[in-house]
Amino acid sequence: MELLKKSVQSVLKKERIGSPVFLRCVLHIADDSANLLSLGSEMAALANGWMPSPPARVYTQGDADGTQVTVMVHYVGGQMALLSVNQADVDTAIDIMLVGNKGVIYHETPVGRHYLNATVPQLGDTGELTEAIAQSLESGQPITVEE
Repeated sequence: MELLKKSVQSVLKKERIGSPVFLRCVLHIADDSANLLSLGSEMAALANGWMPSPPARVYTQGDADGTQVTVMVHYVGGQMALLSVNQADVDTAIDIMLVGNKGVIYHETPVGRHYLNATVPQLGDTGELTEAIAQSLESGQPITVEE
């Protein structure tokens, strides 16, 4: 995952896609004991690192003990991130589309034509928005993020 972060960050630094405005990230997890809430928080941390403004609101749906959690993050500058973590019977894989105001970055692994060269995403535990995501999941309502 660090390689992916560095790769996207280098594209952003060179302003090849302009300023990020929307991120769609889908993570399929093959481990049925994985903590979907923690993984959703990790993906939110990834999104927060790429967006040019801080998060303003978080809205979460799904079931952390089930098979799917979806997190929507709305940023102060109007940007959006739609993040989904799903239990799957396939290999762990991630699909990212980061839209900027001048272009788009796509990344998909390990599914795709470079399957043999792909590495399975290794996520850490940096859940910046874990509490807000958990509150939204429990209440079914958007949560305003405190700065």
